[in-house]
Amino acid sequence: MRLAKLSLISGLIIALIIFILSLFLNNGISQRISGGIGLILIITTILTSGSLISGDRQRANDSTESNNDKKQRDSISIACFLAAIPILILWGYLKYFI
Repeated sequence: MRLAKLSLISGLIIALIIFILSLFLNNGISQRISGGIGLILIITTILTSGSLISGDRQRANDSTESNNDKKQRDSISIACFLAAIPILILWGYLKYFI
């Protein structure tokens, strides 16, 4: 739970920094930066959660993986997702409202 709070706060801080930079830089550059960071975080979320693998591989991983490893993998994917939310909201704001 502590990692989730820290990742959400870090996502908010990164989004705030990009928003401040968008006031001084070209809007297209800050839009690409926020979109790129958000995309990288979402891809990391998808890869660490294991949602791109088939069902038989998922079952094999669940049977061979320890509970500690599963908790660590799940916490990393949740942290990346929570950090991506404010950054992608900023991307949408920069794309459609500015």
